[in-house]
Amino acid sequence: MAVRIGFDTELRDADARRALEEMLQRMENKRPFYAAVGERMLSSTKDRFAQENAPDGTPWAALRAATVKARERRKQIPVKKLRARGYLAGSIYHEATAEEVRVGSPVEYAAIHQLGGTINKPARQAKIYRKKDEAGQVGRRFVKKSEANHVTDVTIPAHKITIPARPYLGLTAADEEGVMEDAETWLLM
Repeated sequence: MAVRIGFDTELRDADARRALEEMLQRMENKRPFYAAVGERMLSSTKDRFAQENAPDGTPWAALRAATVKARERRKQIPVKKLRARGYLAGSIYHEATAEEVRVGSPVEYAAIHQLGGTINKPARQAKIYRKKDEAGQVGRRFVKKSEANHVTDVTIPAHKITIPARPYLGLTAADEEGVMEDAETWLLM
């Protein structure tokens, strides 16, 4: 089952909201306007991934040292580029209709990154793979299954993983001003 995350937002400034509503009422086909707003929001969201901050400018929580080490050990994307080039960042899309624009992600873990939360992992059985040396001593390091000559069955106990919120969806004050500019531009076309 695919889980989607999106957000609803409204302009907080009553005068700006009223002016936008009046402009929207004058438009016959609003879909192109909402598409432009969606593009603006996509661009802003991509900037947030690159800058690693929330719409209000708050920096995202740093990755845990263990996460950084694990990524380096697996020779994955350098940590500073992780978020800007990751699967979640690349999945953000917008959908415009004549009535609204929706910005979100179909990625299963998008919501927990936006809102934060705790994942309860149940206990489970697993195998660990190691290598014996020439003297028959089992090494301390794990190896790939294909390289192993010693397998141990283990029980991984139940545990919790807490992921801090790293909001990426939302409007900044500059975004709100840009939406107003988009509306004015659209009306003058």
